[in-house]
Amino acid sequence: MSSDVVMEKFFKCELNPAFMLFSVKFTADKIVEIFGPVYKRFIVKYALNFESEMLDEEPPDGIEDLEQLNNYLLSKLEKYPKSYCAIVYGMSKADQLLQGGSGTARTASFVILRRILEDSGVLNQFIGSTDDLYEALVKTEELFVSMNAGLPGGVKFQKMIDGKVRLTIRDCPFVDACEKMRFEGLWRPDGTPECYALTRSVVIAEIVTGKKFDYRVEDINPPENCSGYVNPII
Repeated sequence: MSSDVVMEKFFKCELNPAFMLFSVKFTADKIVEIFGPVYKRFIVKYALNFESEMLDEEPPDGIEDLEQLNNYLLSKLEKYPKSYCAIVYGMSKADQLLQGGSGTARTASFVILRRILEDSGVLNQFIGSTDDLYEALVKTEELFVSMNAGLPGGVKFQKMIDGKVRLTIRDCPFVDACEKMRFEGLWRPDGTPECYALTRSVVIAEIVTGKKFDYRVEDINPPENCSGYVNPII
């Protein structure tokens, strides 16, 4: 542990492709509720393009909505377990085309997590329980892992001496979508790389603490590990 790290904790969770596809498709559903049918058409179109590239085969005709897209991707999980990345890429591509920059994933993540909190109540015990960023992320990740719903792969949370939290992500489940997004220049509005995993941590931290946070990618080195910081917005 380096001198600028106060404490750290590592979590490991196995990839469940069907659960990941369900979660990401639910995200897309909520995005479409917010932004409408044009957004849906873009998500479907670019998700199918992504899947076609990964499988090296053309998708069947007639896939026009998210349910049909989900069923098609589900049928391909055995051949390509990370088919959920097609929707992640489709969302980012649609966001870039319709809004000129990323931000939709963050909005949808808020909707999803708040829906989970309201419907299940499993995280109610954490809301307002701490204003410490590191504690909020570690406590919630412990719960998610116990439910087999943690971030797949491995993730290390490090509390830094300056109050930020560094995440180091090994075998990131979103690596395929990330690489294609970066290749096409699908960046955040400030010109920095987008990270679905860091977005997730920002959303969790804001819900638990009631404070505002942002993130910055530090290093991109998939599939071995990537890293970035979640930091308070002063």
